[in-house]
Amino acid sequence: MVTSEVYNFLDGKNLCNIFATIIVNKINETFPNAKTEITVVNVRNFFIIKGRTNSDQVLIISDLFQEFMNKYDEDLSNLIRVIDTILYNVEFVQSPINISYDSNKKLFKEKLVNQNFVNSHIGDKLYFNLKIEDSKNLIYFDCSTEDSDKVFSILESKYPDYHVVKSDFSQEIYVSDRYYGLSNHGEKLYHMLLRYVSHHLFTLGISKEFNVKLMSSVKIEEMDNNNTELIITNDNHMVKVEWLESLVLDIFPFTQKELIESFDLSSYNPIDEIILSENILPWEKLDKVKDIVLI
Repeated sequence: MVTSEVYNFLDGKNLCNIFATIIVNKINETFPNAKTEITVVNVRNFFIIKGRTNSDQVLIISDLFQEFMNKYDEDLSNLIRVIDTILYNVEFVQSPINISYDSNKKLFKEKLVNQNFVNSHIGDKLYFNLKIEDSKNLIYFDCSTEDSDKVFSILESKYPDYHVVKSDFSQEIYVSDRYYGLSNHGEKLYHMLLRYVSHHLFTLGISKEFNVKLMSSVKIEEMDNNNTELIITNDNHMVKVEWLESLVLDIFPFTQKELIESFDLSSYNPIDEIILSENILPWEKLDKVKDIVLI
């Protein structure tokens, strides 16, 4: 069983998420507060773009992708091919919220370290990806044939207790996470909310794992803590699950207006999460700690 998959940010799901974000950001530039849902599918050098937006400004997607890739590697940029099926000027009603979020404090920290390590070699144009099986002390890696020996040596040095094996990930297909293809002021706010809650619980030591479902039968514009159902599905916390669910609903903001004001997304770019910049992410503040401690 693969414990962790770690791709450099110019490949795999990471690149799909970056491209989805680029499209959403560009639509917002030309059509502020647009409603947008984008999915990016990567079949190696081919990217299939699906989705819809109420913006009527048609984008040249291949130019946007190549502009981003040129910052890092012009050769990789020239390989990109795009099939664009985005529907523009579409009026659509967003469905009621029904989302899940699973996070593990230990695994998250480990993946962050591994992601930083893989990303750190991009500046040297050394691109490799990992699949790590901790239970077997086994690491599979994929990279270009000419870089295999160099990457093998780097991995053996970085992970001396692991058996390192060259593999081939070239037949895999990657799909962007829904979060990155959403415009900022709708469903995405509630994905941020769950990360915001998780960050507090992990920091205070209340939880080491946080698996949660968030549902509502009303429109996003009408949501609040009274008509929203929050279900924590793991029970390994320092407090009872029922108490914790009540705490979250009482302490944290649940209306669309409150979340917009709380997160201040004016300078937020989801790409910062993927390339691991030093910018503080909107949900990484800990302004509810005092409220939780008081209770």
